Amino acid sequence: MATHWERLAGDTSAFAIKLAFMDDPDDGQGASADVAHSWGAFQIWVKGWNLCAHLEEGERVESAHWYLLPLLEWFVRQWNPLLHEERLPCAVADEAWTGLRETRFPPLALDEARESAWESAWHGWWSRHAIQAAREGGIFPDVMFRRVQDSIEVSWGDSRSQGVPNHVNFVLRPGAVRFEPKSVAEPLYDALEGAAAYLSSVAPRSSRISDLKRAVRRLRTRQKGSRVMWLAGLGVDKESVRRGWNRFKRQIAAFPKPQQNVLLATSGRSQLVVEGSCHGALMFGSVAPNVAKSDVMVLAESLLGLTSRDGESEAMASRCRAEPIGDSDDLPWQQGYALAEELQNDLEGCVDGERVDVEAILERLGVDVAQASLSDDSIRGVAIAGPRHRSGIVWNRSNHFNADSRGRRFTLAHELCHLLFDRGAGQRLAVASGPWAPPSLEQRANAFAAMLLMPTETVRTVVAGMNEPIASRQGVESVADRMETGFAATLWHLRNLGFVDDSSVQRIEAERQQL
Repeated sequence: MATHWERLAGDTSAFAIKLAFMDDPDDGQGASADVAHSWGAFQIWVKGWNLCAHLEEGERVESAHWYLLPLLEWFVRQWNPLLHEERLPCAVADEAWTGLRETRFPPLALDEARESAWESAWHGWWSRHAIQAAREGGIFPDVMFRRVQDSIEVSWGDSRSQGVPNHVNFVLRPGAVRFEPKSVAEPLYDALEGAAAYLSSVAPRSSRISDLKRAVRRLRTRQKGSRVMWLAGLGVDKESVRRGWNRFKRQIAAFPKPQQNVLLATSGRSQLVVEGSCHGALMFGSVAPNVAKSDVMVLAESLLGLTSRDGESEAMASRCRAEPIGDSDDLPWQQGYALAEELQNDLEGCVDGERVDVEAILERLGVDVAQASLSDDSIRGVAIAGPRHRSGIVWNRSNHFNADSRGRRFTLAHELCHLLFDRGAGQRLAVASGPWAPPSLEQRANAFAAMLLMPTETVRTVVAGMNEPIASRQGVESVADRMETGFAATLWHLRNLGFVDDSSVQRIEAERQQL
């Protein structure tokens, strides 16, 4: 089959897309005239893997073949949510493909109205992010694009679509990788621009193809407002996202214009994608979509209160870095332990007897600590940092974990992990730790907090000097009392360090619940 046009845009060792146009095998009988011109093939590459490679009756085929016009139109139509929307529709998850698969069907406990809302939200998000939404009968790989903070995530699997023959199987197992936004947006745009130009040359009178060509060009026009709106994700579809963002902007209108600009400022110069983020979008992307006005104002005031022309301290700036989860073989909690031990080695003298003075560590690093009362009591704390901000932690008085000093100490240590390792040097950060924050980030920060507050050698010394057996409720309480940590965090930390086994954990938890 003759190939009339072909383009590989990007780097196959990172991210790339390859498009090709060929003779229509049905000679225009199987599609409209506009669509018939677009018969061809495509490949999507990530980290050297071809996501379109599949087996047909045991024979490997490197490309997906079909009419490409609907796919090109879909990329253009969904461009802004595709590259800027993060929040999944029904539950938080670390990867889009896994998260959507796990929430495909609503819980049985939902009534009819909530079940319908669940299904509508799920399908709407899928239609904006999964390329199978554009297949129109073709055999496409199950690939999804979405934003994750300052990165673009590409995730994939092999959930079989209706109409796909059983003898067709895509090669790669489920996975996900993340890229800098420009490294995805620019190759996608180059491929779309070239494909639209070719189709226009072979069908110059096609209004549909002319519309595509104009729409591709418009992707380079100034659309920062719409793209930041999708970053905030205050809704489940385009209309509710727009309403939520407009509501947020009306709420912050009470602040002077320079302060509004601080909340809405972005970084980067790309005409195709917001490369960094803005504090407003980051913060409200990790709180409940229906965040109360009072919480918007409290969080915004907290963020603005940390504004500083000098930025953060040298002690923080020299230590903070982006430490992506999934770039090593360690699980999130193992990575959290390693990062805490790294900080302990770096900051000598942070242990006062058997108690780690986390407040002194934060003061030494130049991190401001404040408190606030939020109506959303599920938020434990908020970590804030940026190129024109002092690093800060706001703990929520309404959260039950923060009701005593032990819980507050854990919250401060948890948020310190976000400040140090969930951003690159100088980048913006505004993470509200709660049920809407990324699960893996929360797991890692919890482990970091446990190890920071309960260093291995200190735990070993404490356990060695105990009269009670460590694998008992009294033993765990003794360790928690001496290290000023919570019972649950202490129990699981002892389990992870090997002082308590799984069966003992279950028994101790049952004993604790009976009190």
